[in-house]
Amino acid sequence: MALVAAAGVLVMTVGACTSVDPPPTGAQAASAAPTVSATGERTTTATGTTTPGATATGTTTPGATATASPTGTASPSSPTPGTAPSTTPVPPAPASACPAPSPTVITQAPGPGRTVALTFDDGASADMLAIAQVLRAQSVRAATFFDTGAKDAQSPQAVTDVSAMGFLIGNHTWDHQYPKAVRGGWSLPYLSDQISRTAAQTLRLTGAGECFFRPPGGVQDNVLAAAAAQGMSVVMWSVDTSDWQSPPRLDPAFQQRIITRATTLPAAGADHPIVLMHSAKASHEPEQQVSSFRGNTVAALPSIIAWYRSHGYQFVDVAGRS
Repeated sequence: MALVAAAGVLVMTVGACTSVDPPPTGAQAASAAPTVSATGERTTTATGTTTPGATATGTTTPGATATASPTGTASPSSPTPGTAPSTTPVPPAPASACPAPSPTVITQAPGPGRTVALTFDDGASADMLAIAQVLRAQSVRAATFFDTGAKDAQSPQAVTDVSAMGFLIGNHTWDHQYPKAVRGGWSLPYLSDQISRTAAQTLRLTGAGECFFRPPGGVQDNVLAAAAAQGMSVVMWSVDTSDWQSPPRLDPAFQQRIITRATTLPAAGADHPIVLMHSAKASHEPEQQVSSFRGNTVAALPSIIAWYRSHGYQFVDVAGRS
C-alpha cells in the first residue's frame, strides 16, 4: 500500500481525450466534490502513475520502495509489513482470452472520451459484496476487484457472486507480502508462485482466467516480467483515496475525505483516471496503522459515482468493458 516506482518504467496511455471542459484538479476538485450523509458501511493504499510529459512525484511506505504518481495531488504514503514466501509453484490459470500483456505499466483507464476505472484492492469480504451491490444499485456495470488469494480462500462465495454480477477480478498476489518480508525479495520464482496460485483459485471460483495484475504497495520489483510470463498486464492507479486510513467507525467527515481524494484528478491523464479503493485489508500492519474498516468506503461510493457521472465519465473496468 504505498507508491513504488521502478526507474524508467513507462506508462501506457489508453483512450482518446474529448474536448470537454476539464474536470477540476487539486484544490478545485476539493471544493467541487459532493457531500455525503452519515449512513453507510465498510478499504488500504498505493499509487503509481507516470505519464509521458508529467512530472513524477512519489511517496514511500515504511519498508517498501518508492512509486511514482502523476502531477496533481500527491497521495499519502501507506505503511508496509512482512512474512515469508510459499514454495510450491502452481500452473497458471488459462488466459487465452487475455490481450497481449502490456510492455509497460497501465495507469490510465481504457476507452474513448472520458472514462474512469473504479478499482478495489485486497479481496473478498462482506464489504466486497456491499461495494458490488452499491455499484449495481447505481447502474455501474463495470469495475475491477484486485484480490489476494488468501482473502478469497476465506470468503470464496463472495468472489463467485461478485464475478457473477459481471465485475472483473484481477490478481493481487496470494498473501500481500512486501519484498522486505520475503527472503530474497520478489524474485521471479516467488512472484510466479504468488500470481499463479491466485489465478488458479480465481479460475476455480469464477470460471474465468485473470488478465491483470496489481502488485501490493505498487512495488515493481520484477513485476512486469513475472506478470507477462503469466499472460497478464500490470495495472497501477492515478488517483489514490487512502481509504485505508479510515477510523474504525462510520465517519461522515472521513467519507467526505474519500470523496474529495477520489475526485481530485492528476494534471496529466485527467480524462482517464484509475481510482484506488479497498474492499478488505490483506496487508499485515497493526490495525492502528492500517484500518480494516471499509464502511466509509461503501458510504462514500454513491457520491463518487455521482461526481464522475455528472462530469461526463463512462465507467469501465481495466479491460475496457463498460
